[in-house]
Parts: sequence; structure tokens; C-alpha cells
Amino acid sequence: MNKLIFPILLCTIGCIFPAKYGNPFDQKSTGGLFLGAFFNSSPFSCANHSNNKSLGSVDQVLLQCNRDLANIDAEYLAKSNQDIFSNISFAKIDSDRLLVKFDPLTDDGQYELILSGVVSNAGETLTDDKLPIIVDTKIPTVSLVGYIPITDYTFFSAHYWDFTTSEPLANFGQPILSGSLAPSVILRSVQKINETTYRVYFEVNFSSNSPGSLTLQFSNSKDNASNEVSNSLTVQFIGLVPGPNLHHGRSEFDAFQNANGDIIAIYGFASSAEILRKGSSSFILTNPSLPTISRGERGVMLDGKNLLITGGIQAPGPYALTSSYIFDTETTTFTPTGSMNGPRHLHNIVKLQDGKVIVLGGIREYELDPMTPLAFFSLNTAEIYDPATGTFTELTNKMMTPRSFSCSVLLDDGRVFVIGGTDGIFAPKDTTEFYDPITQTFSWGPTLPVPVGALKCMKLVDGNVLIYGAQLSNLNNSTMLYDRTRNQILTVANSKFRREWSIASELPDGGVLFYGGGYRYNTSEPSRVMEKLDYAKSNNFFDMGMAKYSVTKHSGVKFSDGTLFFLGGEIGGMFHLETEYYGLSH
Repeated sequence: MNKLIFPILLCTIGCIFPAKYGNPFDQKSTGGLFLGAFFNSSPFSCANHSNNKSLGSVDQVLLQCNRDLANIDAEYLAKSNQDIFSNISFAKIDSDRLLVKFDPLTDDGQYELILSGVVSNAGETLTDDKLPIIVDTKIPTVSLVGYIPITDYTFFSAHYWDFTTSEPLANFGQPILSGSLAPSVILRSVQKINETTYRVYFEVNFSSNSPGSLTLQFSNSKDNASNEVSNSLTVQFIGLVPGPNLHHGRSEFDAFQNANGDIIAIYGFASSAEILRKGSSSFILTNPSLPTISRGERGVMLDGKNLLITGGIQAPGPYALTSSYIFDTETTTFTPTGSMNGPRHLHNIVKLQDGKVIVLGGIREYELDPMTPLAFFSLNTAEIYDPATGTFTELTNKMMTPRSFSCSVLLDDGRVFVIGGTDGIFAPKDTTEFYDPITQTFSWGPTLPVPVGALKCMKLVDGNVLIYGAQLSNLNNSTMLYDRTRNQILTVANSKFRREWSIASELPDGGVLFYGGGYRYNTSEPSRVMEKLDYAKSNNFFDMGMAKYSVTKHSGVKFSDGTLFFLGGEIGGMFHLETEYYGLSH
């Protein structure tokens, strides 16, 4: 009698509780749960017997089950998984093990292997028939948003750094700092911006403006598979380094660089030339008895070694000069070349794409003393210098308006862009014009948002023109940009300080550094604070530390490695002899 009761009970329970897979041991049915508990102490399951975390491509999984397996339906299992796994196959290799092969998985993530239909010898199906496969073949890395890596310049924000990660991280801890500047940086907090961007707030307490480095190690940061970040970052900080003194103080002058990398300082209220040879630690005074020019001369490098000097004035005389000279920066010889057709002082000079040079406008003469004039007479003429013949030829076509205290720059298309200036009454202009060397004609350009005179301009890497440092500008401190694609001049931003006679230099990260400059015309109160224009990004100005001196009417050049070099100028109305490098080191 007892032997008969059990089969009847089994049939009765199996009929009362229908199974998903048609057998009474299906553990997704109530009957299956009852029978599984009756015959076994644990549910039927299969676990991944492979590495749970893969450090290479995944192409197979070995499953270890806690029961002997019935004969599997390999074709059914393959079809169930073909949407996710390519060329997948299932094979029973031992009584309780199952080998699954497929095309390699190389993308990080979590995949689900569908095991519905895997049955034990006792007829049980799996409690959980979706097995997760974690693939993490990639080691995370961290980079610094908007910054340039080691060997180039990087710039620090006054508030935070933004780091990006190559994949989402489970934990991003404060970096460990080392390097020469580590004692001067205090990390405050970490904020998660999104899955792969983290913001680290910090404070700095630099004791000097000298350059240095900071290394950040991310050993406290791990991805979702506990892989540690593999890289570190070394941030190079720009700083100021004293350079050699000039022999003569110079103001309102241009410094030049030849093909050898030598720096030439010439004229600027001193009728002499001196050269800092590349790799040298001091300037060499050459030809101390150059032709006397008080101020207002203009020069341009003709080639890799020859410098053309034109015009200027011999104070206290009221008339500008017509004379021009060639200074050989290698042999330091100084020889006359052809004279201009008319006297010019405070004119523009631009080297054209064909190697010839155009001189534009300028002042012909003053009424009474050129240092404190009652009036002066500006020119609307231009002439071309041909280095092959050493002669100047005046253009038949005149400029659109007389201009002195203006600025000119060569555009990428070969035209010359002439900006602002004044026509002799100390009233700044809001007009611009173009010179076309093909037709040798002048035409009006876009209007300036603000009238400017005694300004500076610089062509940027993108071909646009930055307009800044205006001296006769109605006490305006706006920085403007000529957008060549729209043929329009826009106000980019206002610098925090007025910067008449400042020097602007384009930085490797696309920003523009402003160094020195006065608060107002002929001022003895220039700004010591350096500023950076975050050009084409936020277009805001940011403080970049303090210069050693408040200097104005100085000059500057940029070395091939990106280091900036500032020299001369005035401090409190006195000529300045010192120089400074601004870079990683020198």
C-alpha cells in the first residue's frame, strides 16, 4: 500500500501545478518548487567556472552545475542566444559541466547568457536561466580636460580642474600629488559631473612665479571591475624667469628674432642695437653708433637674417625721416638702402607674401615739438620696398583715409588689413581698410565697435586678428577680434585692467597672454597683473599671476618652444633694462 501512495502523490502534485517546460520539476512552478525542496537540499543551478573578470577578449564560458545534466538541446540554446552572441555553440563535456563557445567579446560591459532549457537528470530547470557575463578588458585612464600634456604648456584654474576618464569609474578619489609644486597645492573636494567627468577643487599658495611641475597619481580611483587607473599626469606650470639685462633702456620699440633664434633689440629711444644669441646668457652690444633716430622708426625682418629699418624722427626736429637701413643680424653690419619717397614716422610696415614690403601712412611732420605737439600731419600714402633692388616705389592709389598710430597685419589671403589710428588731431578712428597687392588698391573694411588709435594687432593661428592695447581709445579696455569668415569686428571681452602698450602672445592652448600695459595714455601706472584671454572658449579674462614689475611700452618675442620673452619698456616713466622669460624653464 505504501509503495502505491508515492506515485499517486507525485502524479497528483504534477497535475495540480503545471510546469513551464512540461515537467513537474520546473522550479518556476509551484509544483517544481515543492518537488525540488523534497528531493534536494538546494535548487538546481549552474555557475560561471571561468574567470569572473576577463583581462582579454572573452570567447568561451565554462559552466559548473550542481546536478548531473540531461542531454541538452544545443540547437535550441544557440538560437536563444544568437541576438547577442555570434557563432555560439553549447556542449556538455562532463556529467555536470557545460562549455559555451562564441565569437570573442571585446567591448566592455555586462552580457546575459540565456540558459532556458538546461535540465538536470532529475528533470529540473534552472532557477535563474540568465547568467551575467562581465567583460572588462580595458584599463581606465584619466586625462585633464582642456589642458596640454607634459612637454607643452598647461595652465591652472584658480578654482578647479576637470578630469575625464576613459570609462565610468566606481570610485574617483583625490589624486596623490608630487613634484616641485606639490607643497603649494591643497586639494579640497571631488565632485562627479557625469559618468566620466570629475571636478577636483583646490587652492594654491605659490611662493613665487617660477615654473614648476605637479604630478597627479590616481591610485585611489577604480573602475567597476576594480581595475586601478593605469596612468598619472604631470602638469607643467608656466612661470617667470629673469633674463639678461639690456645694455640700453628701450621704450616704444619692437624686438626681432632671426632664423637662428637670436633676439635683436634695436632703437627705441636708443640709437644702438644689441643681440642675445641663442643659448647665450647676455646681450652683445653691436654698432653702438647707429644713425640717430629718436623714436617712431619701424622695422621688419626681410628674410632669416636681414632687418629693414625705416623712417622715424630726430627730436627735437619736427620732420620725419626718409632714410632706411639694412641690419645684418649675423654679421651685425648696418648699411643704408634706398630712401622712402616721403618722410614717415609712426607708420605701419608689413612684409607681403612675395617678399616685398609695404609701408603705410604715418606722420609727416609736427607743429612745434614732436614730444608735445600742438598738431601733426598724417599721411594717406603708401609705398612698396623691393629687397631685390633696394628701392621704394610709391603707390599711385592712396589709402582710404590718412592714418597714423594705426596697426596693420598680413592676412592669410595675402591682403593687408589696416586698422584704426588717427589723422592728426588725436581723435581715434573707427574705420578699417584693406590693401590688395594684386590690384594695388585700397578698399574700406568693417567698422570697429570702438574707435581706437595707437593700438596693436596680431594675427592668430586660426587666421582671425586680435585688436588690443589701444592707447587713444577714449579710456576703453575692450579687446576686439576681426572675424575673417564674417568680415566683421566684434568685441570679445573687456580685460580686467586697461592695457595700453601691452604685449599679447598666443599660448599653446589657444589662449592669449597679456603682459604689462598702462592704465591710460602716457601713463606711469601700468598693470603688474598678467591676464589670459580664454580665446574661442569662454572668451573671459583670467588672472595669471603677477609680473615682477609694472612695465609698459615694452616688447616681446616667442621662442620656437613656446617660451615668451619680454624686454625693455618703461617703469614709472624711466627706461627699463631688465628682461623676463615666461615659460616652463629657460
